[in-house]
Amino acid sequence: MNAGHCANGGARVLSVAANTSLGTSSRPGRPPRRGASMGRALVALCWWILAASLGAAADDPPSPAAVKSLLDTVREEVAAERPTAARGALEQAAAAIAALAAEDKPPANLRALVERARGLRDELALQGVDVEAIEIHSIGGRPAGGKAGDGGAEAKPPARRPASGSSAGKAPGGSAEKAAGAKKRAMTPIKGNKPGGAAGGVSFVRQVAPLLLRHCGGCHVAGKRGDFQFSSYETLLKTGMVQKGAGTDSRLVEVIRTGDMPRGGGKVSAEECAVLVKWIDEGASFDGEDPVAGLQGAAAPPTGAPAAIPAGPVKLGPGEVSFAFDVAPVLVKQCSGCHDAMQPDGNLSMVSLETLLRGGANGSPAIAGEGAASLLIRKLKGVDIDGQRMPLGKTPVSDEVIEKIEKWIDQGTKLDLLSPQSPLETVAAAGRARTLSHEDLLAARFDAADAVWRRAIADEEPVVVTRGDLRVVGNLPESRLGALADAAEKAMAEAADQLGLAGAPLAKGGVVVLAFDKPYDYSAFWENVLGDDRPKGLTGRAGISGDVVFCAFVAPSFDSAADRADAQATLSEELVAAAFLARGTPDWFAAAAGRSIAQKVSPKSPLAKGWRAEGIERLNAIRRPLAVVEGSASPSDTANVGGAFLAAVSGGGARLKSLVTQLDSGSPFEAAFAAVYQGSPTAVFEAWLAKEGKKRSGNAGR
Repeated sequence: MNAGHCANGGARVLSVAANTSLGTSSRPGRPPRRGASMGRALVALCWWILAASLGAAADDPPSPAAVKSLLDTVREEVAAERPTAARGALEQAAAAIAALAAEDKPPANLRALVERARGLRDELALQGVDVEAIEIHSIGGRPAGGKAGDGGAEAKPPARRPASGSSAGKAPGGSAEKAAGAKKRAMTPIKGNKPGGAAGGVSFVRQVAPLLLRHCGGCHVAGKRGDFQFSSYETLLKTGMVQKGAGTDSRLVEVIRTGDMPRGGGKVSAEECAVLVKWIDEGASFDGEDPVAGLQGAAAPPTGAPAAIPAGPVKLGPGEVSFAFDVAPVLVKQCSGCHDAMQPDGNLSMVSLETLLRGGANGSPAIAGEGAASLLIRKLKGVDIDGQRMPLGKTPVSDEVIEKIEKWIDQGTKLDLLSPQSPLETVAAAGRARTLSHEDLLAARFDAADAVWRRAIADEEPVVVTRGDLRVVGNLPESRLGALADAAEKAMAEAADQLGLAGAPLAKGGVVVLAFDKPYDYSAFWENVLGDDRPKGLTGRAGISGDVVFCAFVAPSFDSAADRADAQATLSEELVAAAFLARGTPDWFAAAAGRSIAQKVSPKSPLAKGWRAEGIERLNAIRRPLAVVEGSASPSDTANVGGAFLAAVSGGGARLKSLVTQLDSGSPFEAAFAAVYQGSPTAVFEAWLAKEGKKRSGNAGR
């Protein structure tokens, strides 16, 4: 048996001995039980075992100095975040305290040692350590929290988390009437004490609740860190952490003043602590409507409003911070893993700007125009927070970077690329793409293409062909993939010509073509890369995954002239869609533009001819055509109806060319569309619908 094992075992035996043999009668004035002297002997024996394990002389009684040393060790282990070691040292301290309490003349400073040990035990409980079996004895051997009696010193009740099924809230003596009365008093709002408490007093609603939410909200209000939670005024009082009329002696104030809480670098200021003490000294009164209501509802609303989710990207002014380039990359690097879509910490998901600004358990992390006061900035700085400084377990973000994020909030949380729903990884990639040259971006994109393929089909090595600005990756025979690369290169040149880009790249940084031999391979791509089930009947899709702008499809056949024409139409459609996505357009527009251009590039394709007829058929069948430009229509309806719409309103393609020029100059999509088409997408689409309706009505009347 090693020394540590022996020490812990001895401590447990000693604790059991103290619990079973040293307690006095539960009624004041009753003489000690007959087993008290036997209990003292057992304690002495157990102390001998513990002393031997600690290297002390066998006949040495425990000393207050030894207990203090053990409690210092507990404090050091807690600070080093080693709860198991801290619990072991506390067990030893509890055993030594029990031995001291069993002496005929307990030391004068035993009360202080008991209180300190009790505080450390409560602190470990807050961290989730099981300390239920550790009883801290006081003079006379009574566990802390018992009534004074038999000459024992009175001990204050410990602030311990209630065990499941405990009798917390019952009246002394088990009186049901008293218990019901106490509950009724706790449930009844204090009248005449709103909204700011008694005259000159501290308001729970306006002062205390916001303080608790700010410093304790993430761990002990919204969460249950360390199995300890107070979600309302009533549950706060039931924890025993607040002793009405005794602010300085309350356990809540003690853990704050000693710096034990809150953890992670955020500290309660002296002024805030003084407010808390004054509120408790005044009786810890409640001045809200319902003492059992959650603290979020009880607290007065914050002065700043949460930052609104942007409707779309805007063009930044000189000197403004770019979300895509300056902010999104930091959030992706520092916050992924903890704040993803699945069970994010604090219920705060950072998968997109929309989910970020929507916030989590503590509300939105950004206050409109108030960067310094925003939770996101306070967490990054580790100032005025509850819980840990962020990012957890990583090197703190530099002051320079935090300053940029703070400025971004101050300037209104503007989005400069893509959409609020776009994954942050994609937004960050778009920000990088803006700063790189075509050649540098081409190299980065082609390198990243291999990782995308591995995510789609991890166990199959692809064939890769590079043709200028094209990277073709697939699991086809090499000859077939070569033919596909030839056709893709031709389709890219024709699409660039249609968009007025002759001699210039169709998309800055090129496009990656992902060709799958079988439909089930393409389905695996949807599941593993796009995180969704493949829509029924869909054989092609353009998109962005991180740095990769891609078009992916089931590889077409080249067996006949009709097959080759259809392959050309498919390649043109997806390459054009990818080119518009790379320029920051919404998905619906990219798909519609791809369909409209493909019909012009491959007019003899049986597939393209079918698209023309299908566009009007779907327009007549779709229940709500506006869903197309709102981005909520099915992929098939978006391509068919959207393609017919753009083909009709784009003036033979001249307007699409103008739109590309606007986008390449840095104009956001909504502004560029309005400038070229003389109206918003919704307004122009509604005008087209009205025109199509009159045409159909005229044809029907003939």
